[in-house]
Amino acid sequence: MLVALLSSFISGGNNPATLLISLSNIIFVITLTNLILRERKNTCEPLKINVLRLYSYCLLTAGLCSLLGSYGFCLVEHRAFTEVYPVWFSEQFSTSVLILPFLLTWKGSLLPKRLDFFRILPLLMLLVSIFGSSHSGGIGSLAMTLPALIWCAISYSLQVTCLLTLLTGITEVIMVYTHWVYHSFEGHIAQIVSARMGIASVAICPVMVAVSVRAINTLVTQLSARANYDYLTRVHSRFGLYEKLRIQDEKTVNTALNVLLLDIDHFKSINDTHGHDCGDSVLAEFAHRVKEVVGEHGIVARMGGEEFAVVMPDACGDNGYRLAEEIRAEIEQMEVQWGSDTLSLTVSIGLSHGQAARRQLVDVFDKLLSEADRYLYQSKKAGRNRTCAAPSVMNKSLVPSSL
Repeated sequence: MLVALLSSFISGGNNPATLLISLSNIIFVITLTNLILRERKNTCEPLKINVLRLYSYCLLTAGLCSLLGSYGFCLVEHRAFTEVYPVWFSEQFSTSVLILPFLLTWKGSLLPKRLDFFRILPLLMLLVSIFGSSHSGGIGSLAMTLPALIWCAISYSLQVTCLLTLLTGITEVIMVYTHWVYHSFEGHIAQIVSARMGIASVAICPVMVAVSVRAINTLVTQLSARANYDYLTRVHSRFGLYEKLRIQDEKTVNTALNVLLLDIDHFKSINDTHGHDCGDSVLAEFAHRVKEVVGEHGIVARMGGEEFAVVMPDACGDNGYRLAEEIRAEIEQMEVQWGSDTLSLTVSIGLSHGQAARRQLVDVFDKLLSEADRYLYQSKKAGRNRTCAAPSVMNKSLVPSSL
């Protein structure tokens, strides 16, 4: 900054007009830089750019810089301030609207994960619209790129959209200044100011759309996470379990499947005696312990109330039974502190085992879940704190071993 001022002073002597114009450009850069740094500090926000603040920043930056720049230009050219200020303001405003979104979203990488014809179709349409705009003439032709830019905003990332908007705006500015749209500069000052403001308006619209699309995608991701996971216990919800099985079904050719259905014994008495807050704490700790035991060997989900399921693919019935017994033994040793009370738990488990062919994983799971429910009922009827399964599994000699 000091170098720029010194060079202006040396080249322009003591000409205050030259210094004012240079100072105006320096203020422009300083203001934009500070606003960029301020926005990037707001890491708590899900989006790195707020369009309403962005628009305000551009107006503020252009307004401040144009005051000095216009006054300096008036001293040099002996023109009226009211004539020069709109021209200077429109130039600074359109420049900041084009540059600031890209600088705020720049991450250093623009290569897409995949590239095919349908991915580049919005870009091709944008190029066609720019070409059409350059040969149509008139201020309205500058808006021909807007539909294509909005298509890009819907199809591409926020960063790519800001880059395309910047390049499109630069192209349209060049069209204006090289008289592609206007064949005479003098006498068309009002049209040029209008063109610059039009370029700024066209540029901000796809950015707003891209930010909105990103916000919607973020919201969808959050809602999906809430739907797929149980908020209290941090394990899969019933819906999330089915979604995971559906995705796995696309990759599975043929797999063995163990389904464990777990039910905390006498859980109702915990709620009745100690309250639902205590019950929630017990459920959360119970799910945590089950997840620790299961590890990478299966999927844990809360099916409702105090009932949980563990799905164990690619394993024989023996391994399913061993896992069930490890869970039962862990819960039997479990203690939950609630105030001055120490609560002990036990769990009853029903186990079913089967084979699932491709595209049948979900259907087979439903059948095994129903079968596991029957074995769970047998566990409770037999006195609770036990695992029940098909005789073919129960009758085998099971030697404790790691999974």
